[in-house]
Amino acid sequence: MSKSEAIIIGWINKGKPADCGETMKNQLMIRKLEELGIRCRQIDFKNWKRHPWVFFQLVWDIVVHRDNTLVLSTSASNIYLMIEKKLNWKVNCIHWVIGGNLQECINDGKYQADVLDYATWTLVESSVMVDKLTAQGLHNVIQVPNFKPIKYYPNITTKIKEKKKLYFVFLGRIIPEKGIDYILEAACQLNKMGLQNKFLIDFYGKIDDSYESSFKERVDLIPNVNYQGFLNLGENEGYDKLSTYDMMLFPTYWKGEGFAGVFIDSFVSGVPMIVSDWAHNRQFLKESETALFVPVHDVTALYEKMYECIEGRYDLGKMAKCCQREAERYNVDNVMTKDLLKKVGLL
Repeated sequence: MSKSEAIIIGWINKGKPADCGETMKNQLMIRKLEELGIRCRQIDFKNWKRHPWVFFQLVWDIVVHRDNTLVLSTSASNIYLMIEKKLNWKVNCIHWVIGGNLQECINDGKYQADVLDYATWTLVESSVMVDKLTAQGLHNVIQVPNFKPIKYYPNITTKIKEKKKLYFVFLGRIIPEKGIDYILEAACQLNKMGLQNKFLIDFYGKIDDSYESSFKERVDLIPNVNYQGFLNLGENEGYDKLSTYDMMLFPTYWKGEGFAGVFIDSFVSGVPMIVSDWAHNRQFLKESETALFVPVHDVTALYEKMYECIEGRYDLGKMAKCCQREAERYNVDNVMTKDLLKKVGLL
């Protein structure tokens, strides 16, 4: 069996910028594998209805390149039927799990553990998932946290400790489940307290089509809240821009939340977070060091924590330095190591 070739199945958005967590992770993973000399045959199911011939490509590669490692790098919903119908794959198969709720889906009966155990290796982002999936009967489950290439750190030493106005930012997919409505409600509450000139909130990211009109209408009604479009973190200037913010807001309650890539962006840029106590967030963020936690679905707690930050009750400069120290743990070079890839049969 060749260990230098792999068939990658997932949402990739090949040839285009990543537009979600899965496409970002897969593009970065493929880039790293190819840097290490592993040939990647990409089966891109992003928007597959527009190019249904991807199924023929899948069948062709499975038949012709049966000695390749198969990497299923996507949420289980996208590949479960494929596994259930038995691919008859006789060689190495890796399920590189996207998201953090696979164990709940097994508990709820959506998936059967023995079907998912078809994979030789199951790679998950959280150690909690390792324990739960192993207890549910999966074998060879190992933790591989989210990652990004880190080649540059913005200079945060010039951040002013005491500012007349605090700058909050949201970065990510703009959908209600990421807590967007809670952020807007908190902004309104703070403005009613007479703090309109004490803070500003900027949003960056792709707006979900079904949410766009509602979101923009609400933003237009709040004078110190703005939608700023896309922030290009593929360039150093993007991280420089992000580092100008004081706090990142992330009151998520999205059911598939695992290790959000925005955590790494926050670390690199030296921007501590106000984050909901949801899913696996506490595994990757440290209270009062890299983040301040609030209960899920609690708008009052959110605006109170924002108020405390505006009032200067936290040393955000110290927290910014903690963030940058944390970032290197998730540098792709320290996560996708040769030892890991040899262990799972990719090298």
